[in-house]
Amino acid sequence: MNIKFSDYKEKLLKALNDTDNTGIIEKVKLMEGFINQPVYNELTGSFIVGGPTIPMVALIGDSGRIYFYALKALLPEIEL
Repeated sequence: MNIKFSDYKEKLLKALNDTDNTGIIEKVKLMEGFINQPVYNELTGSFIVGGPTIPMVALIGDSGRIYFYALKALLPEIEL
């Protein structure tokens, strides 16, 4: 699997604009790229490399707040 952000940017912007329940009241910009958020079954003092992740995109607000959205929620047709 190889998904390029530039290939999906316009679809992502449309999906975000069509989402009317974000609750965001500040001006935001779409971060240029994907984020992989790791998921852990337990918390330990060890540094863990690898494992499952949630692919996401982020909007960055003028206040510095970052809003994350699961890629699959915005574009369900994408095969991850």
